[in-house]
Amino acid sequence: MKIYNHLALTIALFASASPAVSFSISYQRLSNVVTNKHSCVMRLNPTSFQGTDFVITEYPRPALRRVPNEPITEFDDAFETMTQEMLMVMYESKGVGLAAPQIGLNQNVFVYNPSDSKSMERIVCNPKVTKYSDEVVVEQEGCLSLRSDECAGQVARCKWIEVEYMNERGQKVIRRLKDFEARVFQHEYDHLKGILCVDRFPPEDREAAQENINKLLGLYTESDAAADPDAEEFNNMVPRPLSARYMPPLEVEEEEEEHEQQEGKSGGFGGGGFGTGGGKKATKKKKETKKKMKARDGTRSDNPMFKKSGKTAFANR
Repeated sequence: MKIYNHLALTIALFASASPAVSFSISYQRLSNVVTNKHSCVMRLNPTSFQGTDFVITEYPRPALRRVPNEPITEFDDAFETMTQEMLMVMYESKGVGLAAPQIGLNQNVFVYNPSDSKSMERIVCNPKVTKYSDEVVVEQEGCLSLRSDECAGQVARCKWIEVEYMNERGQKVIRRLKDFEARVFQHEYDHLKGILCVDRFPPEDREAAQENINKLLGLYTESDAAADPDAEEFNNMVPRPLSARYMPPLEVEEEEEEHEQQEGKSGGFGGGGFGTGGGKKATKKKKETKKKMKARDGTRSDNPMFKKSGKTAFANR
């Protein structure tokens, strides 16, 4: 398996990679350093949002696992109101995407905005991913429905995808998405399949988050808790989750050092130099490149070679 090592901003469960599909893996370094301790300090979602009665549906409520979701067939005023309220909840929660099951509605729609510009808002109805890239990127993900900043872990996503969906006007859209937008789309698409990012964590991250998961289970007092995803949807996940936490290869950092080097020819103009004295040998600085090994970036690793790194803003989702 070829490993791609990209330097960029900053997302896998217990199954191994599918033998039918060959994926290459890219690791994008996490840049926002925060604590890596799983202290079971819960990130509380707001109990209400301005301009809507919707609230965040939290694990293990059954709406998050229920499949299939009802397709969108009416693009009327009521639908527009619902999607605008979903966007309100998303922005107020400081998220980049929100799927209908996350507000307790089992409808086949999600909203997202991968940028700071409202012009990038997307309303996605009845989506389908028609093609997945072979190249896979590993990043850190979390989820509003898991309620905790600490319940985050590595998730493998395809670097680019080709998708079909209907927009808020009922028009068919065909697009090719890449990088962060592709990741956000895949995360929200998972919600419509009853899949949470925790289902994609490698065993090490799942174990680290288990205390928080157990706390959420304990806070839910109803008898209809849905802890696990639908088995068929889980088995159909693309890409297949990581079987172990991915550690990037050692990076080589190049440093330039200046060395003085004397040239053999005389300076100045003519035989006597630029002044009255004889010609002096000119001194010239020459830069040489020196390679320096950098420590790997390994969150929660026990190996002292690995630096600790934290979660990015996406992990607040």
